[in-house]
Amino acid sequence: MANTFKTYPSGYVFRNPNKMMLTADIYGNRFHADQTLYEYLIEFLLIFVSGDDDSSNPKSKLAFHNPEAKGNLYYTVEPRMGLRRFIFFDRNKKTESIEIDRRAYDELIKELKKRIDGDEEEKTKVIEALQDLLHGYAVVLKKRAWCAQAMLPLCPELVFCEAMPKSKTRVTLNWEKLYHDGDEKKIDSEFDFDKRNFLARGGELYYLHILQGLKGQDKKREKLEYLLKEQLVDQGKKISLVSGFIQNTWDEYMEYDEPLTKRMPISCIPEGAYVDIAGDAVDELISFMSCKMHPVQKIELLAKGIMLQVMRMLSVASTNYLNEQRDFWIIDMNGDLEAVVKKSAVNHFVIVRDSFTTAIGKSIGGTAGGEKLKKISKARKDSYDIFKSKGKELQCIVPTAGPNERFSLSEDCIRFLVLALVRPGEKMTLDMFLAKLYEKYRIIIGPTEYRRIENRGNVMLANSFQKNLDSFQDFLKATGFLRELSDATSIVENPYDEVGGEA
Repeated sequence: MANTFKTYPSGYVFRNPNKMMLTADIYGNRFHADQTLYEYLIEFLLIFVSGDDDSSNPKSKLAFHNPEAKGNLYYTVEPRMGLRRFIFFDRNKKTESIEIDRRAYDELIKELKKRIDGDEEEKTKVIEALQDLLHGYAVVLKKRAWCAQAMLPLCPELVFCEAMPKSKTRVTLNWEKLYHDGDEKKIDSEFDFDKRNFLARGGELYYLHILQGLKGQDKKREKLEYLLKEQLVDQGKKISLVSGFIQNTWDEYMEYDEPLTKRMPISCIPEGAYVDIAGDAVDELISFMSCKMHPVQKIELLAKGIMLQVMRMLSVASTNYLNEQRDFWIIDMNGDLEAVVKKSAVNHFVIVRDSFTTAIGKSIGGTAGGEKLKKISKARKDSYDIFKSKGKELQCIVPTAGPNERFSLSEDCIRFLVLALVRPGEKMTLDMFLAKLYEKYRIIIGPTEYRRIENRGNVMLANSFQKNLDSFQDFLKATGFLRELSDATSIVENPYDEVGGEA
């Protein structure tokens, strides 16, 4: 498969073609079903905040790669194991802890206390307060080991790479012996940072999607870099100072000459899979990031917005692979109240699902049989099942369980769409906004857009979609994005101020 499709970046060389995702020629290598919603954002930002000293494709920290770059791209991460232990270790199940990590945690706490003023009780209270503060921003815990948990990426220091313990090795590590042999770095290095169990490349593919949209767009690239740095560095300054203090204390105590790092390869996407919507994704990201809002609220909403864009990527890649027009997302805003709209939404959702199935079948090829069915099932899990499960998590696919699956829009989805499609402080008529939703996402809510795909004069159908639109207007009004100027004119507006400064 490695030689059967053109890649972005061009000239990409597959390291192990036998381990590629089955449908890499449709979606890229690779989306993975086990990646959580927040981990798409985390992986995207991890590449952005990381630098890499590559003579052919150099990358600075807090910057994008050159969009015109060719060949294989890389980024170099800092695992920050000391900071992770401080946040997660003592809240993990004690039965899962390994003695070397218990010792490392205790040594870090003792060293931090030396750098904090006050008596023992006051120092303990300060440390516990810092732990409570940081742990309050944890977003991925589940039943994972302490080192595999994740934080809301509020500053560069909290954008953690993946880390999995080499348990069989770690249980044999002895603190005194490591220091005697000069192997103390093993306390932090004996982890796997590149197994792709959780940061499973989905965020990488989204990064490449954005990078492709920045080709020939130097001004937009500068603007987006500025906005992301404003969010992570300027808005995250206080939490960054706390995080840096903890990690630097550990590095100095361990007498590391330089931070522990790991160089990571970036995958590829098919050249034509997402190119039609790449510019839209960039513009939407710039518009959203330009909104001046609370940094925590902003990053949480960004995670959901990126997931919505990833859903669009998957859907568009399927129809592009089949050389067919994009599928439509008919939005049911009323649920059971309007059976006509609901039925139409259910029918069109089936069409979207079938596009995935047909594209996967075409990609895998071969004759029908048990082996092919297994491959199709695996490929669906890492494409359509992601689309559906993450859509349900976003509440833009309903119901969460049971039949009659269809598209809807949650408050967070609507908030992101308004802020991504309407610049800060600007406004447009409701009709213009509905036209933009159709143009950018093929979203259909009211009768005008529905007639674009179903040229019928059915009065009942038109009335049903008008009621659907009325419900959408009520939703927009309740969230503060809609003003009614008259019975005939409504305005959708982005009420946020624009992030100041020049790129």
